[in-house]
Amino acid sequence: MSALSNVLDNKRMQIIRNEFTHLGDKCYLENAGTALYPQIQLKKINEDLLNNVYLNPHSDKYTRDCIEQIRNRVLKHFNTNSSAYTLIFTSGTTQSLKLVVESFKFQSEDVNGSFMYLRDNHTSVLGLREIAKEKNAHVIHITHNDFLNSLQSIQSKPRNYERDSKKGNILLAYPAQTNFNGFKYPLNYIRDIKNGCLGSYLKKQLCEVDCNWYILLDAAAFVASNKLDLSVTQPDFVCLSFYKIFGFPTGLGALLVKNDSADVLSEKKYFGGGTVDIVLSSEDFHVKRSSLHERFEDGTLPFLSIIALKHCFDTMALLIPKLVNNNIMDTISFHTFHLAKDLYEQLIDLKHLNGNRAAVLYMDSDFTNIKKQGAIVAFNLLRENGSYIGYAEFQHMADLFNISVRTGCFCNSGSCQRHLNVTNKEMKSMHKAGHKCGDEMDLVNNKPTGAIRVSFGYYNTFNDVDRLIAMITRCFVKRQYHQRKRFTVSFYEKQIDTNETDFIKEIYSVNESYVTNNIDPTTDSTESNIKLTELAIFPVKSCGAFKIKTGWMIGTKGFEYDREWMIVKDNGVCLTQKQNSRMCMIQPIIDLNKKCLTLTFKGMPSISIPLDPPNTKLQEMSLCQSKVCTDVVRGYDCGDLVADWISNALEISYLRLIRQCSDDKRIQKKNSEKMLSLSNQAQFLLINKATVRWLKDKIKDPTFTDDIDTLVDRFRGNIIIDTNKELIERDWLKIIIGKNEFKVEGQCNRCQMVCINQNTGQKTVEPLRTIAEEFGGKLRFGIYLSYIGPINGMKDRSLKINLPIKPLLS
Repeated sequence: MSALSNVLDNKRMQIIRNEFTHLGDKCYLENAGTALYPQIQLKKINEDLLNNVYLNPHSDKYTRDCIEQIRNRVLKHFNTNSSAYTLIFTSGTTQSLKLVVESFKFQSEDVNGSFMYLRDNHTSVLGLREIAKEKNAHVIHITHNDFLNSLQSIQSKPRNYERDSKKGNILLAYPAQTNFNGFKYPLNYIRDIKNGCLGSYLKKQLCEVDCNWYILLDAAAFVASNKLDLSVTQPDFVCLSFYKIFGFPTGLGALLVKNDSADVLSEKKYFGGGTVDIVLSSEDFHVKRSSLHERFEDGTLPFLSIIALKHCFDTMALLIPKLVNNNIMDTISFHTFHLAKDLYEQLIDLKHLNGNRAAVLYMDSDFTNIKKQGAIVAFNLLRENGSYIGYAEFQHMADLFNISVRTGCFCNSGSCQRHLNVTNKEMKSMHKAGHKCGDEMDLVNNKPTGAIRVSFGYYNTFNDVDRLIAMITRCFVKRQYHQRKRFTVSFYEKQIDTNETDFIKEIYSVNESYVTNNIDPTTDSTESNIKLTELAIFPVKSCGAFKIKTGWMIGTKGFEYDREWMIVKDNGVCLTQKQNSRMCMIQPIIDLNKKCLTLTFKGMPSISIPLDPPNTKLQEMSLCQSKVCTDVVRGYDCGDLVADWISNALEISYLRLIRQCSDDKRIQKKNSEKMLSLSNQAQFLLINKATVRWLKDKIKDPTFTDDIDTLVDRFRGNIIIDTNKELIERDWLKIIIGKNEFKVEGQCNRCQMVCINQNTGQKTVEPLRTIAEEFGGKLRFGIYLSYIGPINGMKDRSLKINLPIKPLLS
């Protein structure tokens, strides 16, 4: 298929990209997680809601009529109508799946039915087996290869299947497209499945074979960028979420039920408002409604979200031309498929200078057939020596470059386990070692626990592919830059302009080399004359440091006034340098004599707030809640003047400065006896200047020009020491500073914040990349401390510069 002219391509793409200016500089490559909503879509929805009044559909006929119009619009989108399918609105794919199995009649007379699922299903499907077991159904899982081989071995022509009410029922659940790597499972064998083509596999499981077969299709990942034609493909039940297609609204999905299969959903127990014709409160008597969707839509529907769907469909029709098969979704599928194919081919070609491959791809197709592959690429990266780069390390670098991807197992443990070649025993061992779904434990025994997923939407271009590859090359792979030539197959490809080309060349041109060492630091127990060289506190979380010249008091949560304040956005979420690197340039000054905190920012007058506001003032301040590292913290608002000052400094509207309440009892996770301020993990963070010097020597990037002090500042430590040997602090269990004892709570896990120069706010790749290289992908630097107390009955709870430090190894 030939591409259209570049003039039309650029014009079309520009129209689309203009609808996503709220992305700013972010490169969004996580369409499988959620689609993005165009601005005009929200504008049309808001205009509708402002100009019309929609009421509870149980009492308002007009709203009810609008919902029915949209119900038909959704069916039309899937090329069907109410005579063939009934659409039931749900909260999303998960509820749709759950609703089917909860209502499904597995047994008939004395014959037990079965619940059969593909191992490579989403977790939401795997969870259905618990419901099926409670209903005494046999639970069978089938592998990816067994499933495909069973279908491809079919030789007889499909015949018309007939269901027998005396037989048991088998429910087979599988995805139209896996969310792990975009592989599309066959939809043209549904009739064969209903005719029992999987019976031989079922027989091996010693289950009843002569049953009625029903298909439960998880279409959530598929419908995001593909056409589902229910006039051709006719599963019994289809589950989907609308945010996967339109980005908005969330919390709304659908269950599409084939009308001639509806009778098997006869075991629905619960009934809510609007689902019954009559119900008695004093007697166990009710009659459910005869209409299927009325019977299953418990309570009041999210009618405003449903009404928003009209504008979602209208916006998609406005933005996307019908250039492929005269269909919008086919056009999106064609466009996104070729973006993913381009990334796939570039990753295959990606090699280190020594010739070793730089990427491992976890795919089930080679992008030669759009009917078998969607717009998703799953992979991991390798170092020059062949060891794996952990997905958490990759995620931090992607965040640094403002690129959104997904890492982990994507709620698909079956696909993840198969592609990573991990046994059940190994999975359990990883869990025993502390790995949990969604955490950052990306490598266990040098083996990956997850992968990197990139997925594309209609708003992406080849420039996004190149930006990702440029980041990968800049951070992980040394190779010469070359302009990649590609045949433009997309219907709206935007050509790389001069500035973007220069940007990519600049990224590739850095002369980098990697030195991978097996770090085996030795501890020198005779290390003596260690002194406390620097002290610092960070009064406002994620802002600049206040460096202490002489000494400072230790409070119940750490150093006094350390991280007692935080900046929150108008939605109550704490703001950090990850979202706005300018925060580091807000410099705090604590004046104990004047009892005030003064904030300064270049080019602005300073502002001060009291350290101890009077009780009358406290009573006037509004209490609020926010979260720090999943902990709910209580605080009070510091007023409009300082809020306006911070908003102007950071160029973000409606920011507020919140101070943690003195009686807020946030505890340290690893030591429940210790109280925390707004710090992330522990009361104190110790940095060894000798280890920082060692790290600086390992950094080979010629563009990284930090001196030692600037590099030390990146790690935002409270307690800075300097030893004769590097890395020895990693073996300490306790330390005594002067007359005060501290417990080592482990090493500090690092993120992309260490890549922000604390003097300028500029972002760099180092030192995070070298930390990962030197420590085998473990992003740890510095040690956490908690305060034990004064020794020998002393009462002095202060630390002073030049105090002696005694490390304890036991």
